[in-house]
Amino acid sequence: MVEVPANRARELTARGRIQRLLADPPRVAVLALCAVILGLRRAEALTNPQFWAEDAYFFQRAYVFGWNSFFEPFAGYLHTILRIIAQVAANLDPSRAPAIFVACSGAVTLYVAGRTLSERCPLPRFAGACALAVVLVPDTYEVFLNVVNLQWVLAAGLILLLVSRDPARGRQWAHDLAAAALLGLTGPFSVILAPLFAWRAWSRRTRASAVLAAIIFACAAVQVYCFCTEPPLPGAAPKDQRIAAQLFLPAVARRIGGSVLLGSLLAPDTDQYVGTAMGIATLAGVGYMAFRPGRLRAERGLLGLAFAAMLLGAFFRTRYTLGEYFEPLAHARYVFIPQLVAIWLLLLTAGGEGRPGRAAAALAVMALLLNVPRLREPAYVDMHWDRYAPRIRAGERVVVPVNPPGWVMPLPARRK
Repeated sequence: MVEVPANRARELTARGRIQRLLADPPRVAVLALCAVILGLRRAEALTNPQFWAEDAYFFQRAYVFGWNSFFEPFAGYLHTILRIIAQVAANLDPSRAPAIFVACSGAVTLYVAGRTLSERCPLPRFAGACALAVVLVPDTYEVFLNVVNLQWVLAAGLILLLVSRDPARGRQWAHDLAAAALLGLTGPFSVILAPLFAWRAWSRRTRASAVLAAIIFACAAVQVYCFCTEPPLPGAAPKDQRIAAQLFLPAVARRIGGSVLLGSLLAPDTDQYVGTAMGIATLAGVGYMAFRPGRLRAERGLLGLAFAAMLLGAFFRTRYTLGEYFEPLAHARYVFIPQLVAIWLLLLTAGGEGRPGRAAAALAVMALLLNVPRLREPAYVDMHWDRYAPRIRAGERVVVPVNPPGWVMPLPARRK
């Protein structure tokens, strides 16, 4: 009679250890798994690193103008973190420049994933699901492991800063101040999210939240000034300036609700009326998860508002090309944040009790399984960077082809 309780005690102890491990897994293990997933999704980026699109622009400007390039807006705003990476690459051996871009992009992505594991982050750490979500967003063509689109991953870091608890120690203060300044001056996202930081400061009424809001507003002011003073690029205005507003909701259905939940089962074509209904259902689902009563309602509300702000910002930016949301791989960067925030809200709901929690957990598992077949991203074309690196090292004038095919990077001669 004594052995049964003892065995049961040992079984419960082992189960307790597993539950504790899943509830708060080792940070290093989770980030290592994130790194493996990134490598599997973009394997050729590790075996044969190359520039993608405007990566060439950032390298070229750092190569030609050095630190002065930091003050040069691109697309209407500053890209401080991207300029730092380009400056490092331009001052080292040219043969390693694409690898530096890839390595830094991967490291920054892991930083954002790691922020979900912070003790100050309200997202559940169960099995590292929210960290893994950063690298498992299904619709990410041209987002991962390049510098030009790293700003979209960094926008997730800014949202995590928005929902995190105030700093309590010196190191936490240093992190939040530096992160707010660097992230705020990288891309237009400080402009989009500034009202939410203001609301956060007003509702918390703490010195830390007020200071953070002040930094974000200062960064937003700089970005707005850059946008208003930078001359338009030649040919930047689209020829067709009609807005197909009837595509808003079908685009939400296809690239957010449908992409996340249906994955590889998503039909290539959707009737507009069905798409509109699905779009409304997607927004209603996100709204319910964000604003339903219960634990962490304030933080979930901020995530819901960030979802709405980023989605509206994306649609405003692409208002003349909404049809491209229905083309394979197109506009993936614009839906990266809405997809990620929707997944985080789903995981927050799954961490709750009752039917909503069980339903959300089932949907999260289903979404993962259905998206596995489409997680591998198409490989870039080999542009043979190794042929041009010696000429760059020698300071010769050279025109380097980069991905996607047809793009080139002209570099002037540089005196050694």
